[in-house]
Amino acid sequence: MDQKNRKSGGVFDGLKTEWALFWETILGDVEGEEATDTESKDPFVNGKLETLSLEQIKVITRALSSDRKKVNQRLESLTKELEMNTAKLESLKLVGGEFEEPMQKINELSDQGQTLSEQLTKISERLKMARECEDVLKKALRDLN
Repeated sequence: MDQKNRKSGGVFDGLKTEWALFWETILGDVEGEEATDTESKDPFVNGKLETLSLEQIKVITRALSSDRKKVNQRLESLTKELEMNTAKLESLKLVGGEFEEPMQKINELSDQGQTLSEQLTKISERLKMARECEDVLKKALRDLN
């Protein structure tokens, strides 16, 4: 394997590790590690994001943007479902029907919405940090030239 392939393989492996740590932070640790352990591994928290190359940061930025778009789409879908269930609840209240099921669904959807909003906030914060690092690296490269 030549130098270039070895280097890009290492870049890819590093990116995979960083990305896994990122999602572990957002979704919680499946294996049950304490939050402080996860936070100490998180490149966005411990500052190791700055050790990535410009290309790596660009890849992360694109992925974060894509993830933010997906979470926004899921939130929109959830909002529509919540509105539908709220209308159903109001209709059942007017006719004196049982409204326990729609009420339970509304509570579940609200909880999901809260979780998605928290994820969106984290993604947006990380995206902002990644873009700031990208800007700093671009400026440094311009200054070198």
